[in-house]
Amino acid sequence: MDARLRKELPPQWVPAFDVIMPLKPSVKAMGADWVSWNLGRVDAMRAFEHEHQDILHWTVGDGEVCARARRCANALDDMLNGHALPMSKQDRLDIVLDYCERIGVEKPVATTPEGLIARAVNEQWWRRALRKKVARTVEHAAIKLGVVHHKNGGYASDEACRRRVDQNKRNADLLKRVKMRNEAGQVYSLSELAALSPSNRDIRRGELMTRIRGCEEFADANGHHGLFLTLTCPSRFHAVLSGGKSRWSKPSRNNKYEGDSPRDAQQWLCRMWAKARAKMARKGVAAYGFRVAEPHHDGCPHWHALLWFTTPEQAQMAKEIISGYWLSDAGDEPGAVRNRCKFIAMTRGGAAGYVAKYVAKNIGAEDGGDAGVGQHTDTIDGFEHVMDTREFKGWQRVDAWASTWGIRQFQAIGQPSVTVWREMRRVTKDQIDRAQLRLDFGDAAAVKAWWACHKHGDLQASWERYVGAQGGMCRKRREWMLRTAVRVNEGCKNVYDETITRKTVVGVETKAGNWLVSRRQSWASCAGEAAQDKAQREAMGRPWTRFNNCTARLTREPLRQLMQGDRPWAKPFDSEEILPLEPSRPVRAGRRAPTAPPKEQIHVIDGERTTFRMPDAGIAAAAALIRQAEVRPAAPTAPAPRAIDDASSPEFAALIARVKASAPRLRALAAAGH
Repeated sequence: MDARLRKELPPQWVPAFDVIMPLKPSVKAMGADWVSWNLGRVDAMRAFEHEHQDILHWTVGDGEVCARARRCANALDDMLNGHALPMSKQDRLDIVLDYCERIGVEKPVATTPEGLIARAVNEQWWRRALRKKVARTVEHAAIKLGVVHHKNGGYASDEACRRRVDQNKRNADLLKRVKMRNEAGQVYSLSELAALSPSNRDIRRGELMTRIRGCEEFADANGHHGLFLTLTCPSRFHAVLSGGKSRWSKPSRNNKYEGDSPRDAQQWLCRMWAKARAKMARKGVAAYGFRVAEPHHDGCPHWHALLWFTTPEQAQMAKEIISGYWLSDAGDEPGAVRNRCKFIAMTRGGAAGYVAKYVAKNIGAEDGGDAGVGQHTDTIDGFEHVMDTREFKGWQRVDAWASTWGIRQFQAIGQPSVTVWREMRRVTKDQIDRAQLRLDFGDAAAVKAWWACHKHGDLQASWERYVGAQGGMCRKRREWMLRTAVRVNEGCKNVYDETITRKTVVGVETKAGNWLVSRRQSWASCAGEAAQDKAQREAMGRPWTRFNNCTARLTREPLRQLMQGDRPWAKPFDSEEILPLEPSRPVRAGRRAPTAPPKEQIHVIDGERTTFRMPDAGIAAAAALIRQAEVRPAAPTAPAPRAIDDASSPEFAALIARVKASAPRLRALAAAGH
């Protein structure tokens, strides 16, 4: 049994495994001492295997995981469908849940009982579940043994890093093999397309730094007060102590450790933050910024947060609230008041540098480098320790730690949606030109956001200007000026034969309901086709994309569905037709009768139909200017214009300026004094 343990367990565990074994008797000892030593070894090995959740059964490679997934799916299929007599739905559910509990994996998450059963007999679902089970079981055992610490790698064990590297290699090989063809016939591999998305480490790091810099610029422009927070867990979540105040001190086991995993510690941090955030909301304290989750050298997570508040008084109140909740659990233990919560007041223009260090060293570079920050070091008890050990770099260990325990490393707080930012970068210029004509009708924010999201000459894209276009920080979701435009397809079927509502982001929607469609291409799998080089793709020209071939966009179908419902648009260039009204309900006594909607006025300037609704006060002036420019409405029976009540009103002046800007002939007339 001893030989089996040493052969099948990871090599990094062997020194820790020797510690739990009883001491070998001396050579001169009698036979009884040797027998008791052997029995003690057997008891120690059995206790070890029991304490670490049958570790020998789960210390397997990915090939064995796939084989077990196939066996689990087939076994459940036989239990559910191998009986001659039919089974009730409840009996089938009980079998699935009992089997998952005996294996030790989380039950499938589904909306219907049929979907849960379909997942349980699917081999791919079992692969994902067993990979998570194996990785977390083995890594938790390494933490309990005291293998994970700064003298032995830190953050994550070598086995966890090796699993993550193998997983990334499998994913990269799959992306290289899969070929996709767009509408223009251009063929790309998925790895080439993924390199252009935020999954690329360099792009992800650059986008995060842009957002951090934008938050700092917004705070400096508005005179907000910044705080840098470091929040840690109670000592019972730490498996290994650093060893002391010396650089050469050896780490030691923590007697207060209760066997919790890093995921349990992360959930504790989330609960405390949820309580603190709720109390700050009740007190009227609003904060925005970023939160970064990092591991201690033993794998226990801690948070760094860069938050801005409107006034120093609100920042002080937030410090008291956060400290109160973080010290509410084991706050009387030694060092809790000094180490549990740390706050640093930020100076103007220097806040982003605090978070930039954590972003750079925890993401790494796409080529496997250190992103220009040098060696990955960690400060432990006042001393810098290098975390680039053996064949794994520090950022690889952090990546393995976050992947194993399912911990989100970076999170924005109180900021507008980054999805809208990304979609706005896909919106074409012609839509913004049309939105310029609708500035008074809710599209001013879209125009400002588009110019903020793109680089123009030497002017870089600015997250600070994008936040200003969205209406500022710390707003509710329904209060942002822009949100994603979503196409909803009901009645779709997923791979588990469940009827779902599929939602697809297609662009940006303004608060007035106008849609800006983002550029997207239609892709199809083309397995077996040869890859194309850059010259071949460029020779095919610009693809005829789903964006510029979208008849729904050209006919304004999304806007009609949003504004009109099932009612059709009025006929083009027909200023006489009034859309049919919905049947009105009888008016009760004491209530005002509903008024009919205003008549839609449609005009043509230089052969182009206007896209904005004209105010009533300016209809007559607009009609007179149109007649002077020899531009006539398409419908011959246009109604007579009404008189102008106040020609000096702001609406009339805005209308005249808009007409001048839209028609060159009218600009010439205005220059002549007409």
